[in-house]
Amino acid sequence: MKRFFFTSVILNLLTSILLSFNVHAQNEFVDLGLSVTWATCNVGANSPEENGEYYTFDNALTLKKNEERLPTKEEFQELIDNCTWLWTEEGVHGYMATSKKNGNSIFLPAASTRYGTSVELVGSHGGYWSSSTDDGSDFVAFLYFCIFDVSVGFDDRSLGRSVRLVQDAKK
Repeated sequence: MKRFFFTSVILNLLTSILLSFNVHAQNEFVDLGLSVTWATCNVGANSPEENGEYYTFDNALTLKKNEERLPTKEEFQELIDNCTWLWTEEGVHGYMATSKKNGNSIFLPAASTRYGTSVELVGSHGGYWSSSTDDGSDFVAFLYFCIFDVSVGFDDRSLGRSVRLVQDAKK
């Protein structure tokens, strides 16, 4: 248990140091005809197919800059409801989310989740942090998917998840 705690502390420290150097790629944003525009890549990735970095919820909150921010639980639900979801197994596994409103799309790689120092189920599961917390608990809403499901759930804020930033849509 001490080893797990120490490893988690070190990973969080290293993530904070990297964030202070602003190492995540400059994102472009896609208009899906929704209330927000969606980044083309995960934070820490240079292309849509790359997994990017894994962040605890507290570290993910520090990624906000200018108009870029974490999506809310409601914005993830809007994405689910207003896109068609096509699972791909060619090359990188993940979902192509195509807007039912304007036909534009984003790709979400199945980057899975980091548990301490271990990342399991890459290529079969994806999890992306939202900014929405479950009042009075350590749980945070996140977009979850596997080959058979795309949904919003709640999970422990200490896990390492992918981050896909959004911006408010221009009116």
